[in-house]
Amino acid sequence: MMNAGRKAAAVGALTLFALAAPSTAWGQGVANAPAKVSSAWTAVSTCGSLSGLGLSWTSTANVVTAVTLTTIPAACSGGSLSLTLVGAGNAALGSAGPVSVSGTSQTLSTITGSPTSTSVTGAYVSVVGP
Repeated sequence: MMNAGRKAAAVGALTLFALAAPSTAWGQGVANAPAKVSSAWTAVSTCGSLSGLGLSWTSTANVVTAVTLTTIPAACSGGSLSLTLVGAGNAALGSAGPVSVSGTSQTLSTITGSPTSTSVTGAYVSVVGP
């Protein structure tokens, strides 16, 4: 029978051997993946209903070159206006802005996307602020 001292030494030697074996893997690295969770809230106010806006455009060679908006609510003055012209299936064809609202009518003369006047079926207008 093995005495307690020899038994502890044998277990210790086997443990040391197992830990020192060159091909033994005991774990794998863990990548640092920090995550942030944040939230916020803000009051949302309206400068007025945009449903009564008048919209017309100027085209050259069937391409919309400028859009004029009328009856913009006076309370929107100083806000940031953006416009998106859409076609069939609500596909975006061109956009303008954001521009600062400076009155109750505004002409947007920088239209991206070169939409053709015959393909425009609607427009989305948003005002952020003031």
